[in-house]
Amino acid sequence: MSDYKLDGNYLRDRRGIKIGRIDGKYIRDGKSTIVGRIDDKYIRDSHGIKIADFDGTYIKDKRGVKIGTIDDVHKSINGVGGISLVALWILFVR
Repeated sequence: MSDYKLDGNYLRDRRGIKIGRIDGKYIRDGKSTIVGRIDDKYIRDSHGIKIADFDGTYIKDKRGVKIGTIDDVHKSINGVGGISLVALWILFVR
């Protein structure tokens, strides 16, 4: 069983507590503070600095080093999604 679940736009932990949410292209924490954003295939932090990119299968850090795959994300987070799920994984789970 996964430790996290994507419930609509909300990322919840095993106890059901809201950890983060997807707000269009922005990723917000449990207190609605912007912690990142999705910019096409790139994931950026709250300051606009690229922290990762996702090509559909592989997740790479800002230097281009592979840090995981979509299967790794699905092991941690139960939910449907592509880059939005990866962004939540990068910012909250990993």
